[in-house]
Amino acid sequence: MVTGAKVNILAKDLVRLLSGMVEVENELATLMRAKLDAVRHADADRIHAITARETTLAGRLNEREGMRRQMTRRIIEELGLDPARHQAIRLTELAEYLPEPRRSQVLVAAAGLRDKLSEIQRMHVTATLVTREMLKHMEEVFAVMTSGGRSADVYSRSGQRQRTGEANVFEAVG
Repeated sequence: MVTGAKVNILAKDLVRLLSGMVEVENELATLMRAKLDAVRHADADRIHAITARETTLAGRLNEREGMRRQMTRRIIEELGLDPARHQAIRLTELAEYLPEPRRSQVLVAAAGLRDKLSEIQRMHVTATLVTREMLKHMEEVFAVMTSGGRSADVYSRSGQRQRTGEANVFEAVG
């Protein structure tokens, strides 16, 4: 059957695409771990370089996601399913319409992608918390530096007590 052969080829291409997406997500996860390490070591140059690489990978993933949607739409059309479903269908649902071995291959690839995305989501939460805490710490440091600390009473040349103005760290260093 011609339609079955087309679906088989499209499903094979979909599995290959999903596997490629897992590889890119894997690289992204590695970069996220490296970025957290760079943050721990306050290595701004490394953080910047990693962020640039993450941006490139995110662009690549965005392109592949578009391709995945197109492939999914074409498979749905070839299967004779309602074309409106392509927006909301999950890969596990789509796999149910595919013959073996493509069904199992799509399910395995989808599970691998789902697991990797979960890992990245957890690392994103961690990175967000670390960044939030660092920002709080830096706000406190800058508040102390710009407030000058406590003012002190000193005696003037005339012997009168006088309250000094608060010194500002930024004023002291130029």
